[in-house]
Amino acid sequence: MPKIVRAITLPVALIVALLFGSCGSGLPHSGQVTASVAPAEATVAAGGTVALEGDAIGFTRSPIVLWWVQEARDAGGDDCGYLQPPPMSPCQYGYVIFGSVTQFPSSAIYYAPPTPGTYHVTFQATQNTTFEYLSKTATATITVTP
Repeated sequence: MPKIVRAITLPVALIVALLFGSCGSGLPHSGQVTASVAPAEATVAAGGTVALEGDAIGFTRSPIVLWWVQEARDAGGDDCGYLQPPPMSPCQYGYVIFGSVTQFPSSAIYYAPPTPGTYHVTFQATQNTTFEYLSKTATATITVTP
């Protein structure tokens, strides 16, 4: 009887290992995904605009996208990333408008503030599964001149 149990147990264990081993999360490995923003650097006059394009390579499905101004996010509150132009922007660091969270690659326009300085616009792409997610970000450095 012990030989029969072993003879059955080993094949069943192998089948279970194969079934569960092949049931990945559906996410690619983090090292296989990269995000980018073009242009990575730009100069614009105060109150001007910069067109940006965010993309990512390596996701297994189209990701959800977001854009924001890093200085605004660091300050807390509104991150100054919008799907539609705000009636009046509360963003002292400028703001970014992007058309959709599902459009990929993603186009955005950065609206520079009236104050000269260096600002950072971040693009984020995220792929979700039921229990996990993988996000990648890329940042454009925008120099605002007087």
